[in-house]
Amino acid sequence: MPITQPLVKALGQTERAKVCLVTTGGTISSVYDPQTEVLRPGMSVQTLLESLPKGMGNVEVVQRELFQLDSANAQPHHWQEIADAIKDVNEEMPDLDGIVVTHGTDTMVYSAAAISFMIQNLGKPIVFTGSQIPATIPWSDGPRNLLDSIRVAAFGDIGETCIVFNGEVHRATRAKKLRANSYDAFDSMDPTPLGILARDIVLFEGRKIRHESEPIFDTRLDDLVWLLKVFPGLPPGILLRIAELGYHGIVIEGFGSGNLPTQENALTEAIQSVVRKGCSVVISSQCAFGQADLSVYEVSRAAADVGAISAYDMTSEAALVKLAWVLGHTSEADEVEEMMAKDYVGEVSFSGAVGFGGT
Repeated sequence: MPITQPLVKALGQTERAKVCLVTTGGTISSVYDPQTEVLRPGMSVQTLLESLPKGMGNVEVVQRELFQLDSANAQPHHWQEIADAIKDVNEEMPDLDGIVVTHGTDTMVYSAAAISFMIQNLGKPIVFTGSQIPATIPWSDGPRNLLDSIRVAAFGDIGETCIVFNGEVHRATRAKKLRANSYDAFDSMDPTPLGILARDIVLFEGRKIRHESEPIFDTRLDDLVWLLKVFPGLPPGILLRIAELGYHGIVIEGFGSGNLPTQENALTEAIQSVVRKGCSVVISSQCAFGQADLSVYEVSRAAADVGAISAYDMTSEAALVKLAWVLGHTSEADEVEEMMAKDYVGEVSFSGAVGFGGT
């Protein structure tokens, strides 16, 4: 992929920058509890900053401690709280160059994707980061990730929400956590990362750059959305039960390019039934790379014929968050399908998707 000229700016230059650090817990701020002998979030934002090399050059870091949460406990309302906090600090300090959010890695892609939809056109970086090892441990990846994130927030020519981790910059809606323990926890699921961090910040084409604009803050959500992974032997009645429980949307992770069983344990009739009841069904792929194409195989076209919507090349995590956000705006089937196909924040690159950034 072609790259732009490296942005030759780094900490310690004469230019001043102002970044807000919003902390939400996660491994990066975890401490060891000798009574329970486990790690739990508990490190203050000030202690977290003290783990960094002394001297931040001309970067002023404003601190906001939002909550101390293991990200396994994160819920959709926490996404809204993070969005509200970012909105507040942006209005309080319009001179901010960027915002960093520390977060647990387990559900970081969900939260970061949610912020992408809830805060559009901010025109400056919103950077999510965390670590695999607590920042107080000498070999932790936390200090490096935090320093890299502050660097990108202060000087990176990026105008969207991203994840900075292990020297890479990933679009929030295209990232996936693939490794449980490795420092290299995240990858971008086509296209490649937005950039890399070396001596300079090297950014690739295709990203949204910094710009002056009127930001859109829209935290409406319908969190009654279910993510279901298809497996051989899955009983179709599960879909009916999900709808009976009151869920308004289901993302189904199909095989390959969105294929579903159509013979024994066929899902098509169940999909048709829940769609008729007003429950939106979106088909994504279980594959990390590739896309759900419901036009290729008979076993996927059958789902489209009864009202299922393709997630195209969205990750299942992004599709789930997007469907919750879309259903927060409309429950009309035609409008849901149209909004799911539209590219708002680079979450989908399918050739049929409309625009980037809501255009």
